[in-house]
Amino acid sequence: MPLTANDLRGVFPALTTSFDKDGNFDAVAMKAHVARMFDAGMTGIVPLGGTGEYTAMSPGERVDVVTACVEAAKGRGPVIAGVLSPGLAEAIEAGKRFAQAGADAIMLVSPFYVLGGQPGICDYYRRFHAEVGLPIVLYEIPERTNVSYAPQTVATLADEGIAIGIKYSNLDMVKFTQVMNAAGDKMAVMAGDDRLLAAQMVLGAPGTILATANLCPKAWVECFRLGQAGDFAAAAALNKKLYPMMEAVFSEPNPTALKCAMSIAGHDAGPVRLPLLGARPDTEDRLKAMIASAPELF
Repeated sequence: MPLTANDLRGVFPALTTSFDKDGNFDAVAMKAHVARMFDAGMTGIVPLGGTGEYTAMSPGERVDVVTACVEAAKGRGPVIAGVLSPGLAEAIEAGKRFAQAGADAIMLVSPFYVLGGQPGICDYYRRFHAEVGLPIVLYEIPERTNVSYAPQTVATLADEGIAIGIKYSNLDMVKFTQVMNAAGDKMAVMAGDDRLLAAQMVLGAPGTILATANLCPKAWVECFRLGQAGDFAAAAALNKKLYPMMEAVFSEPNPTALKCAMSIAGHDAGPVRLPLLGARPDTEDRLKAMIASAPELF
Protein backbone atom coordinates (compact mmCIF):
# COMPACT_ATOMS: atom_id res chain seq x y z
CA MET A 1 0.00 0.00 0.00
CA PRO A 2 1.30 3.50 -0.79
CA LEU A 3 2.39 5.63 2.14
CA THR A 4 -0.22 8.05 3.49
CA ALA A 5 -0.24 11.00 5.88
CA ASN A 6 -1.14 8.65 8.72
CA ASP A 7 2.20 6.89 8.24
CA LEU A 8 4.07 10.09 9.08
CA ARG A 9 3.19 10.15 12.76
CA GLY A 10 6.08 9.94 15.20
CA VAL A 11 9.79 10.70 15.08
CA PHE A 12 11.90 10.28 11.94
CA PRO A 13 15.65 10.94 12.01
CA ALA A 14 17.12 13.01 9.20
CA LEU A 15 19.89 10.45 8.90
CA THR A 16 23.56 11.23 8.78
CA THR A 17 25.41 9.30 6.08
CA SER A 18 28.08 6.95 7.38
CA PHE A 19 31.53 7.38 5.83
CA ASP A 20 34.72 5.50 6.63
CA LYS A 21 37.89 7.25 7.74
CA ASP A 22 38.80 7.92 4.10
CA GLY A 23 35.44 9.51 3.38
CA ASN A 24 33.94 6.64 1.40
CA PHE A 25 30.36 5.50 1.97
CA ASP A 26 30.28 2.74 4.59
CA ALA A 27 27.22 0.55 3.97
CA VAL A 28 27.90 -1.69 6.98
CA ALA A 29 28.05 1.26 9.38
CA MET A 30 25.00 2.81 7.72
CA LYS A 31 22.94 -0.34 8.25
CA ALA A 32 24.02 -0.51 11.89
CA HIS A 33 22.98 3.10 12.37
CA VAL A 34 19.56 2.46 10.81
CA ALA A 35 19.05 -0.52 13.12
CA ARG A 36 19.94 1.67 16.11
CA MET A 37 17.34 4.22 15.06
CA PHE A 38 14.55 1.67 14.83
CA ASP A 39 15.63 0.02 18.08
CA ALA A 40 15.22 3.43 19.75
CA GLY A 41 11.62 3.73 18.59
CA MET A 42 11.79 5.70 15.36
CA THR A 43 8.70 5.49 13.14
CA GLY A 44 10.77 5.60 9.96
CA ILE A 45 13.95 7.10 8.52
CA VAL A 46 14.83 9.95 6.16
CA PRO A 47 18.20 9.47 4.43
CA LEU A 48 19.78 11.97 2.05
CA GLY A 49 18.60 15.30 3.40
CA GLY A 50 21.00 18.09 4.20
CA THR A 51 22.07 16.20 7.32
CA GLY A 52 22.81 13.24 5.05
CA GLU A 53 25.09 15.38 2.84
CA TYR A 54 23.06 14.74 -0.33
CA THR A 55 24.81 17.44 -2.33
CA ALA A 56 28.28 16.09 -1.48
CA MET A 57 27.62 12.66 -3.01
CA SER A 58 27.54 11.26 -6.53
CA PRO A 59 24.27 9.94 -7.99
CA GLY A 60 25.52 6.38 -7.59
CA GLU A 61 26.48 6.88 -3.97
CA ARG A 62 23.02 8.22 -3.22
CA VAL A 63 21.44 5.08 -4.62
CA ASP A 64 23.82 3.01 -2.50
CA VAL A 65 22.65 4.91 0.60
CA VAL A 66 18.98 4.29 -0.16
CA THR A 67 19.65 0.62 -0.90
CA ALA A 68 21.49 0.16 2.41
CA CYS A 69 18.71 1.92 4.32
CA VAL A 70 15.96 -0.16 2.71
CA GLU A 71 17.86 -3.37 3.43
CA ALA A 72 18.48 -2.35 7.05
CA ALA A 73 14.92 -1.16 7.65
CA LYS A 74 13.56 -4.61 6.80
CA GLY A 75 10.01 -3.32 6.79
CA ARG A 76 10.24 -1.87 10.31
CA GLY A 77 9.18 1.54 9.03
CA PRO A 78 9.11 3.70 5.92
CA VAL A 79 12.21 4.92 4.13
CA ILE A 80 11.64 8.47 2.86
CA ALA A 81 14.56 9.36 0.59
CA GLY A 82 15.56 12.98 0.18
CA VAL A 83 15.97 14.56 -3.26
CA LEU A 84 17.79 17.89 -3.00
CA SER A 85 18.35 18.58 -6.68
CA PRO A 86 18.28 22.13 -8.11
CA GLY A 87 16.19 21.24 -11.15
CA LEU A 88 13.46 18.93 -12.38
CA ALA A 89 15.31 16.58 -14.75
CA GLU A 90 17.93 15.66 -12.15
CA ALA A 91 15.27 15.34 -9.45
CA ILE A 92 13.18 12.96 -11.56
CA GLU A 93 16.20 10.82 -12.40
CA ALA A 94 17.11 10.55 -8.71
CA GLY A 95 13.52 9.85 -7.69
CA LYS A 96 13.18 7.03 -10.20
CA ARG A 97 16.41 5.42 -9.04
CA PHE A 98 15.38 5.70 -5.40
CA ALA A 99 12.01 4.15 -6.19
CA GLN A 100 13.76 1.24 -7.86
CA ALA A 101 15.96 0.88 -4.76
CA GLY A 102 12.86 0.47 -2.60
CA ALA A 103 12.16 3.91 -1.12
CA ASP A 104 8.60 4.34 0.14
CA ALA A 105 8.38 8.09 -0.48
CA ILE A 106 10.46 11.09 -1.52
CA MET A 107 11.20 14.20 0.52
CA LEU A 108 11.52 16.71 -2.32
CA VAL A 109 12.98 20.15 -1.84
CA SER A 110 11.82 23.01 -4.04
CA PRO A 111 14.15 24.03 -6.91
CA PHE A 112 16.67 26.41 -5.38
CA TYR A 113 18.79 27.94 -8.14
CA VAL A 114 16.17 29.16 -10.59
CA LEU A 115 13.38 30.42 -8.35
CA GLY A 116 9.87 30.17 -9.77
CA GLY A 117 6.63 31.48 -8.36
CA GLN A 118 4.00 29.44 -6.56
CA PRO A 119 2.24 28.20 -9.76
CA GLY A 120 5.58 26.98 -11.09
CA ILE A 121 6.33 25.22 -7.81
CA CYS A 122 2.98 23.42 -8.00
CA ASP A 123 3.67 22.29 -11.57
CA TYR A 124 7.17 21.16 -10.55
CA TYR A 125 5.73 18.82 -7.94
CA ARG A 126 2.95 17.66 -10.27
CA ARG A 127 5.46 16.71 -12.96
CA PHE A 128 7.75 14.94 -10.49
CA HIS A 129 4.84 12.96 -9.06
CA ALA A 130 3.60 11.99 -12.53
CA GLU A 131 7.07 10.76 -13.54
CA VAL A 132 8.20 9.06 -10.32
CA GLY A 133 4.91 7.91 -8.80
CA LEU A 134 5.97 7.83 -5.15
CA PRO A 135 4.24 9.86 -2.41
CA ILE A 136 5.95 13.18 -1.74
CA VAL A 137 6.87 14.96 1.48
CA LEU A 138 7.42 18.64 0.69
CA TYR A 139 10.57 20.15 2.17
CA GLU A 140 10.30 23.76 3.33
CA ILE A 141 13.74 25.12 4.24
CA PRO A 142 14.04 28.72 3.04
CA GLU A 143 17.32 29.24 4.90
CA ARG A 144 18.92 27.06 2.22
CA THR A 145 16.59 27.42 -0.78
CA ASN A 146 15.30 31.01 -0.55
CA VAL A 147 11.90 29.53 -1.35
CA SER A 148 8.86 29.35 0.92
CA TYR A 149 5.58 27.68 0.03
CA ALA A 150 2.40 29.71 0.30
CA PRO A 151 -0.06 27.95 2.63
CA GLN A 152 -2.48 27.58 -0.29
CA THR A 153 0.24 25.92 -2.38
CA VAL A 154 0.69 23.31 0.33
CA ALA A 155 -3.07 22.79 0.57
CA THR A 156 -3.41 22.48 -3.21
CA LEU A 157 -0.72 19.81 -3.46
CA ALA A 158 -2.37 17.91 -0.61
CA ASP A 159 -5.83 18.20 -2.19
CA GLU A 160 -4.49 16.82 -5.47
CA GLY A 161 -2.98 13.78 -3.75
CA ILE A 162 0.55 14.78 -4.68
CA ALA A 163 1.94 15.54 -1.21
CA ILE A 164 1.20 13.52 1.92
CA GLY A 165 3.25 15.73 4.22
CA ILE A 166 5.64 18.61 4.62
CA LYS A 167 8.85 18.88 6.60
CA TYR A 168 8.52 22.43 7.91
CA SER A 169 12.05 23.69 8.58
CA ASN A 170 11.07 27.34 8.50
CA LEU A 171 11.57 29.26 11.76
CA ASP A 172 8.49 31.40 11.07
CA MET A 173 5.93 30.14 13.58
CA VAL A 174 3.16 32.38 12.26
CA LYS A 175 3.64 30.78 8.85
CA PHE A 176 3.61 27.34 10.47
CA THR A 177 0.22 28.14 11.98
CA GLN A 178 -1.04 29.29 8.59
CA VAL A 179 0.17 26.10 6.90
CA MET A 180 -1.36 24.00 9.66
CA ASN A 181 -4.69 25.83 9.29
CA ALA A 182 -4.67 25.48 5.50
CA ALA A 183 -3.47 21.90 5.18
CA GLY A 184 -3.23 20.22 8.58
CA ASP A 185 -6.40 18.22 7.98
CA LYS A 186 -5.19 17.08 4.55
CA MET A 187 -1.58 16.06 5.20
CA ALA A 188 1.05 15.64 7.92
CA VAL A 189 2.56 19.05 8.73
CA MET A 190 5.76 17.81 10.37
CA ALA A 191 8.06 19.73 12.69
CA GLY A 192 11.35 20.13 10.87
CA ASP A 193 13.52 22.21 13.18
CA ASP A 194 14.69 20.44 16.32
CA ARG A 195 14.49 23.60 18.40
CA LEU A 196 10.78 24.12 17.67
CA LEU A 197 9.40 20.60 18.11
CA ALA A 198 7.75 21.21 21.48
CA ALA A 199 6.02 24.38 20.27
CA GLN A 200 4.89 22.81 17.01
CA MET A 201 3.45 19.77 18.78
CA VAL A 202 1.19 22.15 20.72
CA LEU A 203 -0.05 23.47 17.36
CA GLY A 204 -0.79 19.97 16.11
CA ALA A 205 2.30 18.59 14.37
CA PRO A 206 1.66 14.82 14.15
CA GLY A 207 5.26 13.93 13.40
CA THR A 208 8.76 15.30 13.12
CA ILE A 209 11.97 14.88 11.14
CA LEU A 210 14.98 15.75 13.31
CA ALA A 211 18.73 15.91 12.74
CA THR A 212 19.69 15.44 16.39
CA ALA A 213 17.64 12.24 16.61
CA ASN A 214 20.81 10.63 15.22
CA LEU A 215 22.53 11.54 18.49
CA CYS A 216 19.82 11.07 21.13
CA PRO A 217 16.96 9.12 19.54
CA LYS A 218 15.37 7.81 22.73
CA ALA A 219 15.15 11.27 24.27
CA TRP A 220 13.31 12.61 21.23
CA VAL A 221 10.96 9.64 21.13
CA GLU A 222 10.11 10.32 24.77
CA CYS A 223 9.64 14.04 24.15
CA PHE A 224 7.25 13.28 21.31
CA ARG A 225 5.40 10.68 23.37
CA LEU A 226 4.83 13.23 26.13
CA GLY A 227 3.49 15.75 23.66
CA GLN A 228 1.15 13.26 22.03
CA ALA A 229 -0.14 12.33 25.48
CA GLY A 230 -0.97 15.99 26.10
CA ASP A 231 1.70 16.46 28.77
CA PHE A 232 3.17 19.53 27.15
CA ALA A 233 4.77 20.73 30.39
CA ALA A 234 6.85 17.56 30.62
CA ALA A 235 7.65 17.70 26.89
CA ALA A 236 8.79 21.31 27.27
CA ALA A 237 10.93 20.38 30.28
CA LEU A 238 12.69 17.64 28.32
CA ASN A 239 13.05 19.98 25.35
CA LYS A 240 14.71 22.52 27.67
CA LYS A 241 17.11 19.82 28.87
CA LEU A 242 17.99 19.03 25.25
CA TYR A 243 18.39 22.65 24.21
CA PRO A 244 22.10 23.05 25.10
CA MET A 245 22.78 20.02 22.91
CA MET A 246 20.91 21.62 20.01
CA GLU A 247 22.76 24.92 20.41
CA ALA A 248 26.09 23.10 20.37
CA VAL A 249 25.22 20.82 17.44
CA PHE A 250 23.99 23.71 15.30
CA SER A 251 26.86 26.04 16.18
CA GLU A 252 28.59 24.97 12.96
CA PRO A 253 27.17 24.11 9.52
CA ASN A 254 25.19 20.88 9.83
CA PRO A 255 26.21 18.05 10.12
CA THR A 256 29.72 19.11 11.18
CA ALA A 257 29.17 19.28 14.94
CA LEU A 258 26.50 16.57 14.86
CA LYS A 259 28.93 14.01 13.48
CA CYS A 260 31.54 15.12 16.00
CA ALA A 261 29.05 14.66 18.84
CA MET A 262 28.02 11.25 17.54
CA SER A 263 31.65 10.15 17.54
CA ILE A 264 32.15 11.39 21.12
CA ALA A 265 29.02 9.52 22.20
CA GLY A 266 30.23 6.28 20.60
CA HIS A 267 28.09 6.40 17.45
CA ASP A 268 30.74 7.31 14.88
CA ALA A 269 29.37 8.29 11.45
CA GLY A 270 32.74 9.25 10.01
CA PRO A 271 33.92 12.60 8.67
CA VAL A 272 31.97 15.25 6.79
CA ARG A 273 32.69 15.95 3.14
CA LEU A 274 33.95 19.13 1.54
CA PRO A 275 33.25 21.99 1.60
CA LEU A 276 32.59 21.16 5.26
CA LEU A 277 35.55 20.58 7.57
CA GLY A 278 35.80 18.89 10.93
CA ALA A 279 34.49 20.63 14.03
CA ARG A 280 36.62 23.35 15.59
CA PRO A 281 38.53 22.36 18.75
CA ASP A 282 36.38 24.66 20.89
CA THR A 283 33.22 23.06 19.49
CA GLU A 284 34.59 19.59 20.20
CA ASP A 285 35.41 20.59 23.79
CA ARG A 286 31.92 22.01 24.21
CA LEU A 287 30.35 18.81 22.90
CA LYS A 288 32.47 16.62 25.18
CA ALA A 289 31.43 18.63 28.23
CA MET A 290 27.77 18.55 27.20
CA ILE A 291 27.71 14.79 26.69
CA ALA A 292 29.62 14.16 29.93
CA SER A 293 27.12 16.27 31.86
CA ALA A 294 24.08 14.25 30.72
CA PRO A 295 25.26 10.85 29.43
CA GLU A 296 21.79 9.35 29.93
CA LEU A 297 20.51 11.36 26.96
CA PHE A 298 23.01 9.92 24.50
